[in-house]
Amino acid sequence: MGWPDDRDRATLAFMNQASQRALLVRPLALGVGALAAVGLSEALRSGLLVAWNVAIFGGFGLVCWLVRDVRFASRFVLLASPVSSLLGWGTLALFTRGLESPFLAAFFLEVALSAVAMGPRGVLWVTANAIGVLGLIELLFGFADGWPLLLLEGGFLVAIGGIAAIVAARRESGERALRTQGDELGARLETLQRQLEDERVIARVGENVARLAHGLKNAVHSLRGFVGLLEPQLDGSAGARAALVGLRTAIDELEKLARLTLAEREATSAPPATASAPAARPSVGRAPGTATPVLESVEAARCEIVRSAPAVEWMLEVRPVGAEGHVSLPAATLLELLIILMRNAVEAMRGEGRGRLEVEIDESLARCRIAVLDEGEGLESEALSQVFQPGYTTKPKGSGFGLFLARRIVEDHGGSLELASRADKGAVARLELPLVSAEGAGD
Repeated sequence: MGWPDDRDRATLAFMNQASQRALLVRPLALGVGALAAVGLSEALRSGLLVAWNVAIFGGFGLVCWLVRDVRFASRFVLLASPVSSLLGWGTLALFTRGLESPFLAAFFLEVALSAVAMGPRGVLWVTANAIGVLGLIELLFGFADGWPLLLLEGGFLVAIGGIAAIVAARRESGERALRTQGDELGARLETLQRQLEDERVIARVGENVARLAHGLKNAVHSLRGFVGLLEPQLDGSAGARAALVGLRTAIDELEKLARLTLAEREATSAPPATASAPAARPSVGRAPGTATPVLESVEAARCEIVRSAPAVEWMLEVRPVGAEGHVSLPAATLLELLIILMRNAVEAMRGEGRGRLEVEIDESLARCRIAVLDEGEGLESEALSQVFQPGYTTKPKGSGFGLFLARRIVEDHGGSLELASRADKGAVARLELPLVSAEGAGD
């Protein structure tokens, strides 16, 4: 962590442990040095100069340590604490032979300490102040020691400051790299946890669907038996025959649905493939070679929603005008996705109002963007953060799986689905999918 830098918000907010220890070490070390100065200088033993030195500069250093966690004071504390300590050591050196004083060694320790507690620019700040205090001491002595000693000690400070700045820069770079890696690993872990939880939910739902399909299959067989009992008792009118045909067709569709559900369940629960025949990643709704016209599906979804909710008026905007694009989702899957989003919009408006469909075909980026806007009450931030979680719903009779499954299907086809509140009123669902050629999506 460097000295206060607008590019590093963590530095402006809090100081790390090394900085906090340095703030406390400085006044304590100055106090120990003052006791040693009393033994070296007879003039200091006879007066209160040492006490005043410790009280002023050491006391100021303690104040810096006490206010270290105050946000607005952190910048000032980092800059002022080493300067105060240098002035304290300089005062002791002033009364113990000036530039020949052993207390000037504390200047080099301050520079080294800044390499641990501050960044490279902080090291340069401390080094510059140390050289300035050296010049001030020699000025008060009237340059009695001459320039050579001042230049020699100043040169040593510059050399040590340069080395310390390099060390601080490398340490700061390493800390930032570790922090970046930590953030990336945290994000990856969070994603894996979400995916694992989604898979667990899907597994539980799959088991329930399998039980439901078995029960439906048994119910279909019972219905066929009842139809066989009813058929001899019906008259031969056209209406009776049509009703019987419709009933049998409905039973056939139910049986087909049950068998299809059980077949998919068995396929997804099959043992993993061997190395000689690797298994492909299961995909929801993927149909290789599909190229579905987007606008046709949008129009079909609008017609479907208008029939079920005629009180909602829908406006359609296509950009650029007359553009047509194709996506790899099967037509039935894309239609179902759009119906889910539009039905949510209708329910948000309580069955009446104005909805808006925006379709953008971006040929340059090969992306298709579809936005479904409503004029409902919108969503709170808490709901937005959970709306795609399986089982979460804000509706009294909702299942909480519509948007969850919709997002999985979209992501499985290389797209994205987001939900946000509009600035003025209502919410917007943004669906983005990659475009494919009209001939097909490819293998």
